[in-house]
Amino acid sequence: MNNLIAKKYAKAIIERTDMEDFYYRLSVLNSAFCMPKFKDIINSNQIQKDKKLDLLNSFFEKINPNFINFLKILLKNSRLNHIPQIFKELQRQRALKENICQGIIYSKETLNDDKIKELENKLNLKLNTKIKLKNEISQNDGIKIYLEELGYEIAFSIKAFQNKISEYILKII
Repeated sequence: MNNLIAKKYAKAIIERTDMEDFYYRLSVLNSAFCMPKFKDIINSNQIQKDKKLDLLNSFFEKINPNFINFLKILLKNSRLNHIPQIFKELQRQRALKENICQGIIYSKETLNDDKIKELENKLNLKLNTKIKLKNEISQNDGIKIYLEELGYEIAFSIKAFQNKISEYILKII
């Protein structure tokens, strides 16, 4: 249900001429949701809606009346806590609009930016689309690249490699 709500708001934002401004403002508010105290304030029924709106507007130097109206709609419908989902969906729709596929690299160690760029470039050539990768740490001993929009999963693990070598050696013998 939350995802459906986020999709509707994101779709409306993506069609706006000032979408980039909305995107920036939502990214700022999304980062604020990482703080538990901020979430508590937003989710609290004891704090007046006007005070919540003032808090959200305090993150920005310039006021955008359209964005304020958007926040008022979210406030009126008690959906301020959906801002992170709306931002995530907006990121996804923006990437699709710009023909960029987002993916995740799961690895045991953090990969440096040069290695990530190299993987992005190789995948761009192979899949004939623009790929943007993000690194996440996992407990597996291999590397896995997951591209949800394209339905691709590329994995390499030490165990699988050792098994293939063992099979090959046994076939030779």
